[in-house]
Amino acid sequence: MYHPFFQFVLPRIGQAALDVLLYLNFLQLPPLQLVRAWPVLYYGLPLLLMALLAYISRDPLGLGIVFAGHLVTFYCIGTGISLLMRRVGGMPQLIWRILWLDGITPWLLTAFIMWWGRRRALTLCTTKYDLTTHKSLPDGALRLVQISDIHPRACAAMDHTRIPELREKIAACHPDLLVLTGDIFDEFTEPEELDAFCALFGEIDAPLGKYYVLGNHDLFHHWREPSFGRADLERGLAQAGVRLLEDTAVTLPCGVRIVGRKDYLYTNGKRFTAAQLMPSGLDDRYTIWLDHEPRDFKNAAAAGADLILSGHTHGGQVWPAGAVGMVAKNERNYGKKEITDTCAAIVSGGTGTWGYKFRTQGKTEIVCVEIKQIN
Repeated sequence: MYHPFFQFVLPRIGQAALDVLLYLNFLQLPPLQLVRAWPVLYYGLPLLLMALLAYISRDPLGLGIVFAGHLVTFYCIGTGISLLMRRVGGMPQLIWRILWLDGITPWLLTAFIMWWGRRRALTLCTTKYDLTTHKSLPDGALRLVQISDIHPRACAAMDHTRIPELREKIAACHPDLLVLTGDIFDEFTEPEELDAFCALFGEIDAPLGKYYVLGNHDLFHHWREPSFGRADLERGLAQAGVRLLEDTAVTLPCGVRIVGRKDYLYTNGKRFTAAQLMPSGLDDRYTIWLDHEPRDFKNAAAAGADLILSGHTHGGQVWPAGAVGMVAKNERNYGKKEITDTCAAIVSGGTGTWGYKFRTQGKTEIVCVEIKQIN
């Protein structure tokens, strides 16, 4: 436990300082100058504006807190620059005052970020990676599609209304193998969303199979009790021909091995080690390692993994908070990382978004990996 001063007192001091900073900046807004002759309005309206910001940001999973966070950040940065320009004086100070627009600029920048972040979240991309291996592959090549972190909700980037677009992008990759690396569903997923996406997975043609590992949200209630249980999920996956892997390794008829790990957070770290999953270690079978969280890469590579596929981070989603939080806990925030000469890890930015239609980091994507056998 942290000292009570750092846990309770210091955050309140910080919040009070931010409130004072916002209040003083709001007093400078041009519309308020029109009521400067009426002190009650002039000094009272900023308080109402601050109360409105507090109200819209009350939900930790709502878009309002993202709006308020960006606005406060821009005001903090702008106030720092203003203090510096006062010391510099002259033309730099005049130029800054014009750019600052008496405190309107943070609102304009926040509005732009909200528009851009929504557009970025809703743009579904196909990210392609090309890999090579000396190990045997069926007909010398293998193409797989990774789906991760859909989090289907009406207020998020992905829900059942976007299934036709998702189906089209997956089909365009012509996958031999479909892998789903966790948080495909979460505690906010309604039964109709669960059924719709399971039906989609059933329609996908993947000759070598479809495999799923659980994330930290699929069956775990961080924020509320889910509307479905394990039996519902397993039934939907079985009907779709998707195999759930939990600390399990399976070898396909073509010789490729799929290893699916239990999620670290979902199990509180109580799962098989990499060495327990593959006690024989490195061999001549190409091994695809599925682990929702991007962690334990080196041990996976040492156990025999050739390709590690993860999600969880959403590529940060909201910069810089997401990036800082994920980098502190995981070995990779987004993209490809070479673990050894023969093992690569790929972290998806997510096929959806968490909580809201907003993203300033990472991509909303499906991942298509093509592996070719070389002599």
